[in-house]
This record gives sequence, structure tokens and C-alpha cells, in this order.
Amino acid sequence: MHKLPPMSLYQLRLLSADGPRFYKVTAYLRRLEVLQLNDATGRTDLVLGSIEYQITDTGRAELEERYGPASP
Repeated sequence: MHKLPPMSLYQLRLLSADGPRFYKVTAYLRRLEVLQLNDATGRTDLVLGSIEYQITDTGRAELEERYGPASP
């Protein structure tokens, strides 16, 4: 289990619940990407300057370890 700030956990949980989302690149998202908990899909929104991210299997395992299995 990684030590993550609350904002990173919040964004990881959003990605898990809602699927891929667009975010402006922040230190929190970059840290999740370095830990391979999320991944950029390659889609960008040039108007907003944001990148689409999705959760990885490693990210799902991190949430499951931290909070238990997801409800169906």
C-alpha cells in the first residue's frame, strides 16, 4: 500500500467509479501515474488543457486493499 494524500485517493476513487475522466495535470495525478495507479488514455482537450486518465489494475488493487472489495 502506498502512502497517498487524500486528494490523490479522491481522484483514484472517482476514476474507479466513473471510468476515464479529463483532468488538468497536477502533482497528485502525476504521482499516481508514476506509481502506475492511473494511466493517460492519450485523449486531450486542448481548450481546457486537460488529459483523460483511467485507473489501472494496480490502482484498483490499491483501492481494494485500502477499502475492501467494491460493491456490485
